[in-house]
Order: sequence, then structure tokens, then C-alpha cells
Amino acid sequence: MKAPYRRRFLTLAGLGMVGGALGYAYVKGVRYPRLHFTPEPAPTAAELEGIGIQAQGAVLQGVAADGAIRFRAYAPEPRFDLRVSNGQRVRLLLENVHPDATMLVEPTQPGLSQQRTGLLRTVAGEAKADTSWHIRWSFPKPDAYRFTIIGDTGGGSELDWVIKRSLELGADFIVHLGDFYYDPGDLERAAAALNATSIPTFAAIGNHDFRDGWQPLYPHFTRLIGPRNSSFRLGGIQFVNLDTATDFWPAHRGERLRLLQRFPQDEPDAAIRDFVTFTHRPLYKVNGLGEASWLRRQLLDRGMKKLMAGHIHIKDEVDDGGLYTYVSGQGLGHADLIVDKPIAQILVGDVAPGKPVKYHWAPLKMPFEAHCNSRNLGVLEVLQRRQTLTRLRQICPEPTPAK
Repeated sequence: MKAPYRRRFLTLAGLGMVGGALGYAYVKGVRYPRLHFTPEPAPTAAELEGIGIQAQGAVLQGVAADGAIRFRAYAPEPRFDLRVSNGQRVRLLLENVHPDATMLVEPTQPGLSQQRTGLLRTVAGEAKADTSWHIRWSFPKPDAYRFTIIGDTGGGSELDWVIKRSLELGADFIVHLGDFYYDPGDLERAAAALNATSIPTFAAIGNHDFRDGWQPLYPHFTRLIGPRNSSFRLGGIQFVNLDTATDFWPAHRGERLRLLQRFPQDEPDAAIRDFVTFTHRPLYKVNGLGEASWLRRQLLDRGMKKLMAGHIHIKDEVDDGGLYTYVSGQGLGHADLIVDKPIAQILVGDVAPGKPVKYHWAPLKMPFEAHCNSRNLGVLEVLQRRQTLTRLRQICPEPTPAK
């Protein structure tokens, strides 16, 4: 091939590859900064030899060497469909289920056993060949319940206190607005803390949970904590978890759009009397190309008039273009250290039969010794609060520097 033709061929081939990549990106969607294609949704199904299992309201964590299939619930009433082609023993482990939730099985399986250990359920039984089971859990308080809403806790002592305070406030579960990860190991520490308590937690993914520099963290987040986008209904209240951890282009593509399309714009679902829409970043902090305005319109058109968000480490209420936004990002309690007294707040949601959710703020009351996150120490360094910094360093373990 002569040189001019070769150059023309290579140029056309290169343009074709670029065009193909742009077309794929447009369909698939890309995340930025740290440009990459948007991740696949968290897996909710498993196939073993002779066993198939599909979950609703739970993500697959993995399969143990002994054949036990482990899931983590991201909804208070998870469901499972099991198919067994060979006569064999089935063992299912499920995290993040309220201790008082009731297991229901159809058809009835006399040999099926359930063990409760805190928020962990272990279900085991011998299955006959060519059988199907339907297993679900019923939340103990589906019509009248309380939940707390807060983000930006990290995965250490501040998160431990948020869990304790939520229990003191009588919460039946926690809605976490993201950013468990500030230091290496935080996601693992957070998962251990969430599994050790007596109420479940349903969480959004934060920008710090999504990546650490060039290192992707979202696979660990979805396996240990929950999916990036999800929804569940409890007692007529629809909870919608949206991923705003990093900017997304084009806004009208991907998993988030598919989730929103479940809720029609023109024909509201009569079974939904209110929405609890939660995410990490308030939309006025989303910088994508038209992303914030598109998302805001999508929510408002579907009757989602309120948004719960964190990201900013403050307590605030803002009318964001008609979308009333509660910012509950004081999980680290920065404000307490700045003014040298406990002023941080946690948002509380109350559900009563036939009524919309009622919100109010409650004091977080974080004790001084819980403020051990390295980011809190960094705030004190910047503000030159030497006395407070010295006190914290005397009672806190040496932290791993924050990224």
C-alpha cells in the first residue's frame, strides 16, 4: 500500500475507533473526573451446580467454599427466588436484616431452618429435585417507624457513635448518605460496625467511597455496603437511592435513568404516598454537563419534592429550584470541634399510617472522645486549635493519614 493511501487508511481507521468509542460512551455513560466507563450494577443473582438464586433487595457478596451463598440486604424486606434442579442442601446467608423481621417461605418447607445472629440470617435446608422456593422477610413495623439520616461519618469511632445515637433516638434503621471511606480500611471497618449493631443501614455511595485517587473503591462498597442505585417501598413510603458520587455523562443514560423510569411522570403510583429520595451530593454541588438540572427535573416531575444529601459537612435546609434539600452531613461533627461544644445535628424521619414523612433535627451529642477521624485532626491543624488538637491526640489512636 502506497504511503498516502496508508496514511489515509490509518486516519480513517483512527477516526472510526474514536467515533466508536464516543458512541459506546454515549450509550454506556462515563464517570469523571478520573474518566472511565460507568460500572456495571451490583450482582443480585448466583448460579451454582444445581442451584439458581435471584434476589430482590439484596446484593450478592459471594459464594463460600462450602457452597454457602452470601447476600447483603439493601431493603428492609428482601425477597429470594430459588430453583433447585438436583436434590441437595441449600445454605443462604443474608446480612442487614432487622432482628425482628419475620421469614416467610412459599411453598412451606418443613426441613428449612433459620438462625438469627444479630442482623445475619442463616437459612439452610434439604431441597428436593426440581423445586422452587420463594423466601421473603417482613419488616416488624411496616406502617409506623422511625429512621435517622446522616452522612460523612467515616468508618471509625464517629460512625460507631452515629449508630449508638440512632438507637438512642429510637430509630428502626439508618439511611446513610455516603462517605464511609476517608482512610485505608474504612470500608471494612464500616461494614463490621454496621453488621455488629441491632438495626439495619441502607446507604448511598459517597465520592470518597467511589475511588481513592486512581484506585476504584466502588466494587468493595457494593459488596460490603450496598448498590450505587436502588429503591424499596415500606408502608407506602418509597425510598430512592441515587448515585451522585462522581459526575456522569450523558446524564440521561445508565442505571440511574433505569431506576427513575420505574416511577412514571404522568401516572403517579397510588400506592406511594411519599418519597424519601437520598443521595450523597446535593444537586447544587453536582457539576456534570447539565446533570444537576436534568436530575432535578426528573425528580420533581415524578413527585419527589424532597432530597436528602450529605457531602457538605454541615446541617442545612435549602430550596434548590423547587427541590427542598436537607443537608445532613455532620457525621464527623466538625462543628463541635470548631466551636468547642456539641452542636452537630442528625436528621430524623417519622412515618405514621396514611401520612407523609415528618422530619425534625435532633442533637447528635457526639462525645469528645469520638472525634478521632484524621480529617477532624486536619481541621484542627488548619484552624490552629492547638489545645483541642492536643486533647484529641492524647485519647485517640494514631490515625492513618487521610487521602
